Parts: sequence; C-alpha cells; structure tokens
Amino acid sequence: MRYGIAGLGHRAQMYVGALTGDWSDTGEIVAFCDTNQTRMDYYNELVGRPVPCFGPDDFAAMLELCDAVIITTVDATHAAYVCAALDAGKHVIVEKPLTTDAAGCAAIAAAAERSTASLIVTFNYRYSPRNSAVRRLLMDGAIGEVTSVHFEWALDTIHGRRLLPPLAPRQGHLGRPCCWCTSPPTTSTW
Repeated sequence: MRYGIAGLGHRAQMYVGALTGDWSDTGEIVAFCDTNQTRMDYYNELVGRPVPCFGPDDFAAMLELCDAVIITTVDATHAAYVCAALDAGKHVIVEKPLTTDAAGCAAIAAAAERSTASLIVTFNYRYSPRNSAVRRLLMDGAIGEVTSVHFEWALDTIHGRRLLPPLAPRQGHLGRPCCWCTSPPTTSTW
C-alpha cells in the first residue's frame, strides 16, 4: 500500500515510525503534505530517502501518488481532506476527531457513500503499549469480571492547559481508553 501523509505535526510520528519500522512490510510512505516545509524536510530525513512534498493547495496532486492517505492535520481541516481523498477513491485513515462540526460530518458521510474506498477513524491512544496490555488482560479475564472502574487522568501543564477550563466537555474524550479497555471488540460502528 502506498501511503501519503497529510499533516506532519506530532501525531504523524506514530504513523511514520510504524511505516518505517515494525510495519514497513505493509506499505511505504510515498508523499507528504503540510503547510510547513521544515516539517516535511524533517520527516524526509527521518524516512531516509526523498519523499515528494506537497502544500495543501497541491493535495490533489499528492493523492495521485498514493493508494491511501493518513490525515493528521489540524482537526478543523479534517473534513476537507477526508472528502477530497474519498472522492479521489483513496482509502483514508484519519485521526480523531473525524471532524469538528455537523456540516463537516455530513460532508464526510456523503463522500463515504459516494466512494468505494474505506474510511477509518483512529483512536491512537487505545494502541499505546500499556493500554493494549490492559485491554488484553481484561478481555482474557485475567482479573475476573470488571464490575467497577475508577479512572483518573493527570494532565501536565503543556498538554492539559488547552483542556482546562472547563474539563467537563472533554471527560468523554479522556475516558474513552477506559471504556475501550472494558468493552467487547467491535469491527464497525455502522
């Protein structure tokens, strides 16, 4: 599978690391798209070979090089990238949230209906090694039946500052790993 990556901020690291590391046999990175040339240069060095770079205005040209696109751009831009990729027949992996408003969600739903390509919304925190280990233990019944869960999250002043105040609207976001760890596996939400 030939992957293009749109958005080369912090979240892109896990995908680049996977596709150049343990999962390199499943696909290759063939294109980068970002607003910042310095980030694209950094990732080119990390990959160790020249990867074509595109600005947001050239996203359609980037899509011509790939089978799938990984979207890790700013949340408010997800809908435009997802729709363009699906309309071009490209598989899409997009970081949560899918989009930031109802109009974007409706546009993505319509593009998904029109397209033969797949759309995957990732919840990256689920797959951190410690969370995957906890889920595996719980699903295997290693501690017996879970009847109650106490969940706390300590936020540092860098990541947490943008969540506070108020924290209440984000509690669902922060509690998602807990729900995932204690719920049976699903393959689709449709």
